[in-house]
Amino acid sequence: MQLRKSVLLALCIILFIYFEIHSCSQDHITAPVEKPPVKSMICSATDVYFHDQDFGCIAGALGTMIETADGGKTWKGEVIDKGNLTGIQFIDRSTGWIVGKGGTIRTTIDGGATWTAAGQTGLSTGEDYYRLAFFNRNLGYVLGYHGVYKTEDGGASWVNNWLPTVPYRGAWGMSFADDSTGYVLGSRYTDPDPAILYRTTDGGATWTPVQSATSSTLRTVLVISFIDRMTGWAGGGVIMKTTDGGESWATQVAAATVREFCFLSGTYGFAVGGKTILRTKDGGATWVNVTPNDSRVKDLRSVCFLDGLNGWVAGRGPTSRWEPSSTSTRFF
Repeated sequence: MQLRKSVLLALCIILFIYFEIHSCSQDHITAPVEKPPVKSMICSATDVYFHDQDFGCIAGALGTMIETADGGKTWKGEVIDKGNLTGIQFIDRSTGWIVGKGGTIRTTIDGGATWTAAGQTGLSTGEDYYRLAFFNRNLGYVLGYHGVYKTEDGGASWVNNWLPTVPYRGAWGMSFADDSTGYVLGSRYTDPDPAILYRTTDGGATWTPVQSATSSTLRTVLVISFIDRMTGWAGGGVIMKTTDGGESWATQVAAATVREFCFLSGTYGFAVGGKTILRTKDGGATWVNVTPNDSRVKDLRSVCFLDGLNGWVAGRGPTSRWEPSSTSTRFF
């Protein structure tokens, strides 16, 4: 009798396990789906742009963007795309553009409430875009790995004339001094010491290499900033300056970490990168470290100043507003 009870109990346990496994196999069990970024947050800020002291935006990774209308006291955010956003610009409080990796070029005409994909005519499939420079609602330039894409119809169509038929080339930096004069950092990788600076004076219709600006001359240079046709700075692991349109360069800081420049004039400007904020008041003859003593400054990627008193820096860490008249930097 006792043996029979033990056998029956064992059979019940086996049947219970069987039906539990069988019922679970009928359920549509899937792996947890990663939730999208919280819409009030910015992920790894990559670019900051302020149109005035109140209205500004910050682009970041995972398609995140935040916007403020009160100088950064409060922010609202949204997820615009799946890819990493890399550049943002507004020409007024309504009209703006944002670019990113994976072919992202979007525009807004309602202050960022909605974003519409730009036209694809003339664009490369799957292109990664890094920087942008718009001069009005119609005319603008966008830097991609394969060159500079120009639009004259507000983004409906594009044309790229930077080394259009040359293989093994890539671009990584851009700066326009005005609507027709611009510079590009890029090269043909098969050349032993290629020119890595190209110049246009006809709005991107043609690009001419600056032959003396080779990879060995501009070694470690990642970004450029030109304030006029002749005067510009190059940064990355160094800070250099040219006053002859890139034909010659003078080293101002031999060892630096620069991800972006912001010059308000030929003398007054800022450079940010890593944990450092540098300022010059004499065109770069001297650079002063003005980084606040705050551990939250980690990996700065972008800087935007409206004047000598109001500016913002952003990166992988909190966004901060710089107020030279105060003793510290406020973080948002």
